[in-house]
Amino acid sequence: MRRTAAEAEETRRSIIATARASFTSRGYAATSTTDLVESIHLTRGALYHHFADKEALFETVFMELVQELDDAVAEAAAVAAVDGVRAAILAGALACIEFMDRVDYRQIVVVDGPAVLGLDRWHQIDGEAGLQSMHRALEQLAAAGALEVPVGAALVRALFGALTELSLSHARGELTTAAAIGAFELLLDRLGPRDAPAQRSSTAQRAPAQ
Repeated sequence: MRRTAAEAEETRRSIIATARASFTSRGYAATSTTDLVESIHLTRGALYHHFADKEALFETVFMELVQELDDAVAEAAAVAAVDGVRAAILAGALACIEFMDRVDYRQIVVVDGPAVLGLDRWHQIDGEAGLQSMHRALEQLAAAGALEVPVGAALVRALFGALTELSLSHARGELTTAAAIGAFELLLDRLGPRDAPAQRSSTAQRAPAQ
């Protein structure tokens, strides 16, 4: 019997969810494809129809986690944007710090990711979305008049790298949440004024005439 596209996608999602749980609790090395297919009552052929091998399955799980992190940061920033660009950036940074403390992220992305995918591929996937988000955030900060240095690749990577290390330090228990976000906020303070000229001007325009 031929399976429909919806059924095939359901099977694929089931494989990914099961693999993600196993990669999280047991790690990549201790997760066997035999155990995976048996736990969801599939044949090995069905597994390899969707994924070339265990590494390809791991990369899919890895990429989903990275995307979820980016989505969490974007959502937090969007909610806080009503209070200005700087508030949005800090809210996104806090979301990043908290997300990277998750067990699944730490085990799959931080612990197993570099070894399974290789450092180049790991860095490409992990940094691609994050660097783009950081670049956009800094450009918005500059447009708001709250950045006193030019936005360039070096600055983007420096700030992204700092946030990543602060998040990992927090995940390792070396920094509290307050200390991690406080350090990131201090970096923003060094880049420009907290109250952008454009924001102060807008506030002045709303003030009643004397």
